[in-house]
Amino acid sequence: MVLSGKYISGEKILHLANERFAVPEIFFNPSDIGIHEMGIPEAIVYSIQNLPEEMQPHFFKNIVLTGGNSLFPGFRDQVFSEVQSLTPIDYDVSVVLPENPIVYAWEGGKFISENDDFDDMLVTREDYE
Repeated sequence: MVLSGKYISGEKILHLANERFAVPEIFFNPSDIGIHEMGIPEAIVYSIQNLPEEMQPHFFKNIVLTGGNSLFPGFRDQVFSEVQSLTPIDYDVSVVLPENPIVYAWEGGKFISENDDFDDMLVTREDYE
């Protein structure tokens, strides 16, 4: 297996055997946005700890993994054990791997868009500005 690459327009172009694909720069240089040696579990805990304290226990109990990388063998168990080790002792941790994590986020968005209250959830450009 040959893996080589070069940077073009802020992305690293990788060559794996005869395949070529682009990966966003941030994947290879997370320090560009202030993340230093932070993996997925650390990013989860960091994000949750920046929420108001009364919300943190709810978020630690409701971690959902999505995307194709979550299908790597042992990924859910590894994320669970690392998040649990980084979490304050008095919080329960739950990490869920949906049946089809590749489309799970899309299905959630579709489900919300079909909700009768969906229009009330939207933020207009005027509201945003």
